[in-house]
Amino acid sequence: MKQFIIFTFLSLMIFVGCRTINITESDAFDPNRTITPQTFDINPYHLHDITLETEDGESLDAWFLERDDAAATLVYFGGNNFLMVTSRALIESYRQIPVNILLFDYRGYGRSSGEPTVSGVMADARAAYQYARNEAPDLQEVIYVHGHSMGSFLSAMITEEEEVSGYILESPITEVNQWTRRLIPWIARPFIRFNIDDPIKEQSNLERVSRISVPLLIMGGSNDEVTPFRMAEDLYEASVSSQKRLVKITGGTHNDLPKSVEYRNALRDYFSDLQ
Repeated sequence: MKQFIIFTFLSLMIFVGCRTINITESDAFDPNRTITPQTFDINPYHLHDITLETEDGESLDAWFLERDDAAATLVYFGGNNFLMVTSRALIESYRQIPVNILLFDYRGYGRSSGEPTVSGVMADARAAYQYARNEAPDLQEVIYVHGHSMGSFLSAMITEEEEVSGYILESPITEVNQWTRRLIPWIARPFIRFNIDDPIKEQSNLERVSRISVPLLIMGGSNDEVTPFRMAEDLYEASVSSQKRLVKITGGTHNDLPKSVEYRNALRDYFSDLQ
């Protein structure tokens, strides 16, 4: 496989020579729209279909999943392709953990209004956190955040800005420059450059985790070709938290970790103090 990738890049260089790849804000997102949310019946959750209002006037389609035994509220920040209607495996992975879950579709995704931008998605994350802080019944003081892939930036951002009891980074990105370098085989790097919009380039989880001390769980897949596990290891090493754990899901890829027993066990252990 590796030889095939190298051959492909060498072949492209023969035909096009040196090349610059432009990455704009519109390239950083892949919004998908749905018609209506899927009705589901995952015990012990009770679904409340709600709307989150952002500070810049957008309306976000959201689900607040409530359970009678909840000891905390979790705000989930999905990856680039996340939609609430695809979250069954994630929700089921939390069934044995006494937390409410707040899910939402980013602006421009699903039935949420607007178009995705870096600053806009950050505003979406802040609106979700404020709902959990101000509206979630009785549990305003115990909030966790969980971010997958692109959402790992939001998870770390909210943890740094707000009062959060702990945070989870799943299939995380370290920083955009490091990520793009790892997308290209070393032999092709002199021939390919990335022009990256500043709002994207400025995002660095490496910097954020070096300033955050609350409990941290990092999970990644051994076969993840989108955000290689080495990025999770780099974040673990950079974290200053005295309560941190790194979990490698054997055979896991970028989007399938919630289906793994290892993943569910890692969540259970992380939230053991709540049970």
